[in-house]
Amino acid sequence: MVRKENDPENEAPVAPVTFLATARRAKTEQAAADQAAAEKAAAEQSDDDEWYEEPLAPEPLASAPVAPEPVLKRVPRFVEVPVEQEQAPVIDEDDEDDSLRLIDLERLVVRALARKDLSEWEVTQLLGANGVESDEFEELLVDYRQKRYVDDFAYAERQVEALHRRKGFGRSQISRELGSKRISSEIITDVLATLDDDDELARALALAEKRAPSLSKLDHATAERRLTSFLQRKGYPHAVIRDVVAKTLVPVGIKKGSSVRFH
Repeated sequence: MVRKENDPENEAPVAPVTFLATARRAKTEQAAADQAAAEKAAAEQSDDDEWYEEPLAPEPLASAPVAPEPVLKRVPRFVEVPVEQEQAPVIDEDDEDDSLRLIDLERLVVRALARKDLSEWEVTQLLGANGVESDEFEELLVDYRQKRYVDDFAYAERQVEALHRRKGFGRSQISRELGSKRISSEIITDVLATLDDDDELARALALAEKRAPSLSKLDHATAERRLTSFLQRKGYPHAVIRDVVAKTLVPVGIKKGSSVRFH
């Protein structure tokens, strides 16, 4: 059998060629290669930047003067006064001495008041004994009043408590005691007005009963005279004294010079 040339039926089968797919793959591989090359170049450039050292400036010759580098200062928002330009306040030595003197005097007064209750006049006596002139008293007293070191009214009230309720003094004796401390008559009148008449009588009677046993061996007239004098020294008025003596002393017998007994 003779094979005919150019007969399609006699040709061997040929595999189909995918030209478009090949072209695409080649393009993709080329793009990947280009990207890898770019990344490598960037990495090399980064390494060069990291290890790059600025060339050192040549050292100046020993004979040539070296100019100092300028010092940059941050400018503040507000102008500050240098410390060396601030001037310390000028202290007058006389003022300083006077201040120390006033402090010493105040401490002296406070210590004295801690030991004993004092009127304003007594405080001035203390100040005068320590070199303070009389024309300075009022200024110092004003300061001490503001600090509540002294207060004549409060002092008088405390004295009434001590003299009347503790020592049994009457109005007149309390008035004399306060007057000896230079308490004003107005203050004395005010504080004595707080005393109750019944309370004063009760105090006088308690004193008389306490005193009476020492008069038991005396005759009635002598006992009455001595008890009356005792109550007068305590500052009780005559009306109170008469009432107290009459309630305390009772004569025994009718003969002159008879003894007394007590309620």
